[in-house]
Amino acid sequence: MSDNHSLQNQILTISCGVIIEKENKILLQRPAGETNWCLPGGIMEIGEKYEEAAKRNVLEQTALTIESMKLFGMQSGRDCFVTYRNGDKGFNLQVIFHTTEYSGKVRIKDAANREHRFYPKTNLPKNLNPQQKAFIIDWKDNKETPIVN
Repeated sequence: MSDNHSLQNQILTISCGVIIEKENKILLQRPAGETNWCLPGGIMEIGEKYEEAAKRNVLEQTALTIESMKLFGMQSGRDCFVTYRNGDKGFNLQVIFHTTEYSGKVRIKDAANREHRFYPKTNLPKNLNPQQKAFIIDWKDNKETPIVN
């Protein structure tokens, strides 16, 4: 392992997100202070299961209750290295689910998010979160799932 990727002072996290699809459109959100669009979801808490973390984060961020979902994909490897705004370095694994079954109306529930929008496959924003971009493109391209990278 190179000096840039030593295990000292690094954080290991697991993010669980959901591709929420409605009428062939995907729900994306922009967190406060960010320009990139991302999937609803967030960091898994100690003791949570993947699905629990995804459902909790979606509810907290969008006010939607996920009824059921299937594994869309997982990502590990070099693309998971991140540098956070405070300068901390980390390794953030991604576990992404897919659903068309949910209830509620999308709304901003906390100050961490500033905008939610459903995008059609033909008009996705260019500024997608780098760690989730491949999943969003795979969804657009109807790739066979689960996708494991």
